[in-house]
Amino acid sequence: MEKKQVQNLVNLIGRMKSLKRAGWVKRHVKSPESDADHSYSLALLALLLAPDNLDLLKCLKLALIHDLPEAFCGDFIPGEIEPQEKAKLETSAMQKVVDDIKHPELMKLFEEYQQHSTPEAEFVWTLDRLDNVFTARFYEDRYCNSLTDEFAAATLPRIESLKDKNLGETLQKILKALD
Repeated sequence: MEKKQVQNLVNLIGRMKSLKRAGWVKRHVKSPESDADHSYSLALLALLLAPDNLDLLKCLKLALIHDLPEAFCGDFIPGEIEPQEKAKLETSAMQKVVDDIKHPELMKLFEEYQQHSTPEAEFVWTLDRLDNVFTARFYEDRYCNSLTDEFAAATLPRIESLKDKNLGETLQKILKALD
């Protein structure tokens, strides 16, 4: 890597570590997770829960890059802006990431994730919501905020829409174990 790419990578990682997730900030969670925290958690869930028929390396890559654009366009709460506008902002921000660190594979992975165009992308897209439920439970247990039911209710339709019904049943059992 050239010096400028390394500097840009340092900036990207630092921005991911310092960007607090908007949903938790809005709910006044003390010490909310960052985008980097969330991406790590999502990657760990993918590692532990990916079924054998999925490409684990691809799942891990998708988990790690899925929110990278937010380092430059911010983290939006659902309903805060129109989905088309969010997609446009995130695609533009991901192009900046790709240009800054000269890693074109990131755009391909990001598009795959956004379009849920592979079983791996659909799986990680669903786990993204499940991770929110896990985080809500952690915050609820730690800070006595009532959050889990809200996030579980938003996650269940995504799990139910999975094409892989066995995987959907497995994730539903995990979700129910949080009760």
